[in-house]
Amino acid sequence: MEVWLPIYHEICSDFGFSEEKDSESAKFLSSMISESSARSLNDVRASNIPSAAVLCGGGGTLEDDVSHIRDGDYIVAADGATTALLEATLMPDVIVTDLDGRVEDQIDANARGSTVFVHAHGDNMAALRRWVDRFEGRVVGTCQGPPVQGVFNFGGFTDGDRAACIMHELGVRRMSLAGFDLERPSEKSGRSPKVKSRKLCWAQRILSRLAEDGVEFTSVSH
Repeated sequence: MEVWLPIYHEICSDFGFSEEKDSESAKFLSSMISESSARSLNDVRASNIPSAAVLCGGGGTLEDDVSHIRDGDYIVAADGATTALLEATLMPDVIVTDLDGRVEDQIDANARGSTVFVHAHGDNMAALRRWVDRFEGRVVGTCQGPPVQGVFNFGGFTDGDRAACIMHELGVRRMSLAGFDLERPSEKSGRSPKVKSRKLCWAQRILSRLAEDGVEFTSVSH
């Protein structure tokens, strides 16, 4: 937290986010899953996660990049990448989501064994209320401010760089990136491309910090 919270405060200042609403959302998620979340995290830690993983983001290159994913790869999907992976008959081991993708696909993957790290922030309390109880498998709660019971903060801002932070926490040191285009944001209905570009600048900064901590990032196609 001594590393992450100063970055978080900067992000909130940059975008005008409410830390109070983030805290409220984290507490709400805690009220839903605090005990099961802690058990799920312990189960994930005990599941022999490999030191290398493929991280799949929602960038425009994902459709081509999935062809480079091999049988046996440990696959981590950032939110909407879940849908593309399932369409390619690839099952993610982990899904990191703030519930603004096609959540039905994430629920399906979770029921078939994917662990879901579901994120609480000030703008998604309605989504948490709508979807969280529908996940049948392992669910771990995350937040971006100070953690509360059963809701953890491993760092990270966007789903993609948060996935990298979570994997770093779980011992992964080599991450192959698929569908990560930090310079050309993918279009999403109702979202400003300019705001998305600013978010991706922060994602790049966070990934660079992980690289300084010894994480090796490569393209999945290399």
